[in-house]
Amino acid sequence: MAKAFKYMFGIGAAIVLIGTAIFLIITYWDKILAGASAGARVASNILGQFSGGSINTDDPSDYYDL
Repeated sequence: MAKAFKYMFGIGAAIVLIGTAIFLIITYWDKILAGASAGARVASNILGQFSGGSINTDDPSDYYDL
């Protein structure tokens, strides 16, 4: 009997955790996207600093313009 309660408690806890995760993702989706796009802008700026920001696709040596 104790094994059955432990199993049901585990399943119940998993359902509650999944529901909570879904609720938080739906509630804070705008903030999640804003943080992701801010991170992408930072990465783009860093890569722009390394590449010089003006990569010419015709000149392969421009990729290594450090």
